[in-house]
Amino acid sequence: MNSWRSRLQLGGLIWFAFQVHSFSTSSLPNTPEGMLVFHGSAALADWLLLRTFPLFTEGSLCDDMEMLCYISIVANLLGWIAYLAYAPPVFYNTFMWGHSCVQAIRLLLVDGGDAHSYRASLVRRPYFGRA
Repeated sequence: MNSWRSRLQLGGLIWFAFQVHSFSTSSLPNTPEGMLVFHGSAALADWLLLRTFPLFTEGSLCDDMEMLCYISIVANLLGWIAYLAYAPPVFYNTFMWGHSCVQAIRLLLVDGGDAHSYRASLVRRPYFGRA
């Protein structure tokens, strides 16, 4: 079961990783090498987050967050390829913004298995004959 504490800790860790990456890559030049460092370090940060998710969560939440990190790693590769192809950055930026929103929403969605036992009877009543 994933508690709200573990979800908030994981959300804080993701936010911290975003902030560290943003601060450390803010002065990179707009060159193919600079963008390789930018997208490569973003993919590395996603991979490190991917490795830490099982420490905070379990079950389908962990699996979904890991899948979202895999998607982000591929998106960073495609973002660098799009940069080399002189594609406008609005596509990458919009996708990554939406991806971050999906991560936040998934982190806040409560699965059926995460319901505490004292709340389970609010939705389903015990079958007849049980107290």
